[in-house]
Amino acid sequence: MTMKLFRVVVRGPGGDRTIRVPSPTKVQAGDAAAPLLVEGDAIVSVEEELDASQVADAAPPKTQAEELTPVTPGAAAAD
Repeated sequence: MTMKLFRVVVRGPGGDRTIRVPSPTKVQAGDAAAPLLVEGDAIVSVEEELDASQVADAAPPKTQAEELTPVTPGAAAAD
């Protein structure tokens, strides 16, 4: 799946702010923005960023497989 850049608008105690994140889908863009949220923040919109000159503020979201991978590297940890 192709990575796209999304603009996530967040509303919090300090007002609105925009976070730009790479993500394969609009839904996963919220997951990618989550590490940058603080208590009281809420995502109010997610739109694809069409301005190619913009730079991402966060890393892409982890895939489900990456999230389910054990913390230890398996058999290599036993050596």
